[in-house]
Amino acid sequence: MLFDGLEELAGSLERVPVDNLFDSRWLKQTAKEICKRLPISITTTGKASGMRKNAASYIKQSRACERKLRSLREVPDFVFHLFGLYCPFWDNFDVPFSMYLDYTMALAHRTWEPWAPFANKGDLQAWMDCEAVAYRNAARIFTFSGLVKRSLIEDYGVASDKIVVAGAAGQFAKPYEGSKSFGQLRLLFNATNFERKGGDLVLEAFSKVRTEIPMAELVVIGGEEDAEAAPGVQHLGFVSGLRAMEELFLSCDILLAPARCEPYGQFLVEAANYGLPSIVSDRGGMKEIIEHEVNGVVLPDLSSDCLADAVIALLRDPARLEAYSRAGREKVRTQLNWLTIADLMFHEIQGAIATSRHPAYHSAA
Repeated sequence: MLFDGLEELAGSLERVPVDNLFDSRWLKQTAKEICKRLPISITTTGKASGMRKNAASYIKQSRACERKLRSLREVPDFVFHLFGLYCPFWDNFDVPFSMYLDYTMALAHRTWEPWAPFANKGDLQAWMDCEAVAYRNAARIFTFSGLVKRSLIEDYGVASDKIVVAGAAGQFAKPYEGSKSFGQLRLLFNATNFERKGGDLVLEAFSKVRTEIPMAELVVIGGEEDAEAAPGVQHLGFVSGLRAMEELFLSCDILLAPARCEPYGQFLVEAANYGLPSIVSDRGGMKEIIEHEVNGVVLPDLSSDCLADAVIALLRDPARLEAYSRAGREKVRTQLNWLTIADLMFHEIQGAIATSRHPAYHSAA
């Protein structure tokens, strides 16, 4: 959906699958060339999937991407690269490019060790040195959050003026304009990566909620469908389809996200799009989406008691739910949607191209 937004602005956009993640039928079918407003072409590349995290693999994947880009019939004016598991170029940085980052390895190492599975500090540093090469040579770096911007500056020495906090949206093409009601006493939890997402805290908190509000229900998606049943808990497993998710968001009163680590939380944006307020931990980038007592609640303490108290108070205050719902939808409408984000990015890309030394662009101009 971000690519669709960029297509609306760019003279031409070509999507280049570099690995299996983006080598899917739906993406091949939707990839197309358009010329609408400006004589600028952008090439997009995707992240690596299932790649071992070490410096050698980072460099290998970067060179593979570079070979693919240089095999294109025309030199792109700009390369828009998703995420940071490799760089679109490695041996020759003669085409300007950007990276769009939800996290850095420095943050992963500090906050969630499974995402930084290095044998020793030397291997971690070698990977971070590769990241630093990519970030130093990028014309722009777009980040999901201010948290990532701070890491780029403090951990990698990247100049602040080329980092743009763009945010991110979710799986919706445009902001929802329908109605949202409350009073169902239903809570929603995404259990994918159960421990990291604080699933144990959610189940403990919900048992306490039920003692105060016996009619409360907890809907769990993702994770194991056959997880141990508890009174009032409904396990749906994997939910497929945007329409099915829309119905869930509209039928619930609160989204629970007491994550121990969460780089950003696009699921929160999707919920806010449909007017569903969230209760979140203060970890990662979630508090940049959910502003405390504006469009949701940020927990001061990551505990089941604190979560239960917040849920009970909010379920008993429908006026506050309504206010949070309106504020969340307004934030999505004005900031956290792909069209707004694409417009911000394209403005920055234009500036990067104008100041680059890319010979193909300047000779054409």
